[in-house]
Amino acid sequence: MFKLPTRLAAVIAAGALALPGLAAAAPASPEVKAAVEKVLTDSAAAYSAGDFKGFIASYEVSPETTYVSGDKIVAGYDAIAQTYAGRFETREAKAALGKLSVQILNARTLGPDHVLAIGRFKVETPDAKTASGIFSLVFHKTTAGWRIVADHTS
Repeated sequence: MFKLPTRLAAVIAAGALALPGLAAAAPASPEVKAAVEKVLTDSAAAYSAGDFKGFIASYEVSPETTYVSGDKIVAGYDAIAQTYAGRFETREAKAALGKLSVQILNARTLGPDHVLAIGRFKVETPDAKTASGIFSLVFHKTTAGWRIVADHTS
């Protein structure tokens, strides 16, 4: 059975306790929202350029960093990196990535070192196909800056 990483479980538990007041939770400060937005726009630019290291740099390097999409749960930075790596391995794969854009719709503080960002993403591929969806990301303030510690993308 899958066990949630400790930090993610703590963040989820804190969020669940705050759910009744979540709508009234403080929006992230303009500075924090701008910092989180920069992490995402830098990551999207790296993705669009086929720069794997630049793209994956938005995630916290931790065994507790978690990615959830569809029915898949990937635990740990290394496993998340491995999940994405195949998309960047060859020149043809990089060319097929397309252009990623992101938009934060809402950013709220979950404490002094965590922010919840909810938004939309869109990928426009070279063959004129478009994929889009929503995301909820928990960012953790680290010595390297704000990094994604929990990613739910659908």
